[in-house]
Amino acid sequence: MAWREAGTIARIVVSLSIVSLGAVVARAEPIVSPGAPDFCQDAADDADSGAFFAVGEACAKVTAGVSYSYQRASQSAGVPRIVNRNGTVSQSTDSQTITANTGLELTRQTSLGLFKSTIAGEWSKSTGDGTASGSAYFTGWSVGFEGLTVGYNGTLMSFWEGSFLTSASSPGRSATSIVYEHRLDDANSLAVGIESSLPTSPNADTDIWSFDFSSPVYALRWRRETEAFTTHLSGVVRRADFSRSPLLPFLPSTATTRTGWAVSAGMTIPTPFIADGDAFSFQATYAVDASSYLGTTNDLVVYQSIVRSVGPTKGWSAVASYHHEWSEQFESNVFASFVSVKAELLAAKPRSETFRTAVNLFWKPVERLKFGVELGYVDIAIEPNGFAGYFSGNSGRSYIGTLSVSAEL
Repeated sequence: MAWREAGTIARIVVSLSIVSLGAVVARAEPIVSPGAPDFCQDAADDADSGAFFAVGEACAKVTAGVSYSYQRASQSAGVPRIVNRNGTVSQSTDSQTITANTGLELTRQTSLGLFKSTIAGEWSKSTGDGTASGSAYFTGWSVGFEGLTVGYNGTLMSFWEGSFLTSASSPGRSATSIVYEHRLDDANSLAVGIESSLPTSPNADTDIWSFDFSSPVYALRWRRETEAFTTHLSGVVRRADFSRSPLLPFLPSTATTRTGWAVSAGMTIPTPFIADGDAFSFQATYAVDASSYLGTTNDLVVYQSIVRSVGPTKGWSAVASYHHEWSEQFESNVFASFVSVKAELLAAKPRSETFRTAVNLFWKPVERLKFGVELGYVDIAIEPNGFAGYFSGNSGRSYIGTLSVSAEL
């Protein structure tokens, strides 16, 4: 976008922010319509955003938001610079993005248990995203009854989440899945599921409404949640078929069909002795022929653009972050992650390693309105190891600065 167009968009977003500012000054709590069920009021009391109202005997929650961000990168050539909201990778030195999102959640208490359904969508336009008027897509949906949930949700391997502008600019690890979760007691829960293969962008290459389990992923997760900390252990097993790989002559003779798997462990530890709302979180993952489960959301998209060929891989990743609340209006986040992926080829073992870190500051003058500034750094090292072409791009370092403003219902 040209700067004149960017200025127009910025004025629109600021105007929307002013309108939202006036609205949230008048009401800082979620809206609850008269006559809503008691459990609807309870849900609103636990929420920090959204509008709640009654639909017959059910409780409906509507969420909506709009945001604008500007990113600028300074780096050596060859390294993927900016990940757009629609999952494409841009080599531009700067990028502007405007995003609007909305979601609906419907909950109803029945004689047999709790019924819940959700649906969410998004529209975004970014510099260099390959579109003329932006992309509109569904970001997720689900239908659940008690512990059974069917839909397009986050994989059971997901745990670490951070409030970061650059990491949030790419899609999360979602998959069409069927999951059953059973609570063992007040603190412990066990979930099992069957998932489709992970997409690289929201609804770009994968139909989120279909259930293609021709190559299913079997997942298991144990989670323990207490006031002191939350612990996460998970794993997946899949059938990795490389029979159509263009690298077939370079694969080991037994590698055309292999068993892919990944295991992950994570923990979130609140630190109220430093400040209320502060917390430390980390997750580590090891994967064999399942590299889509490694790294942050940005790493997932970037690696899909770097690893051009289908072949057996091994890798591991680790990410840790800290959230600090300075006051009711200011909060900060810092994180660091490392990802290592190595191709297990017969003739060579090319490797790609990525170190990524970021720190930010958010200012919330009133509820539902947020301004942010973030500085990130990424270092990608690619070692072809005798097999040029398996990894695309060059090694290099990049600094990425981001400014943003967002308002939500």
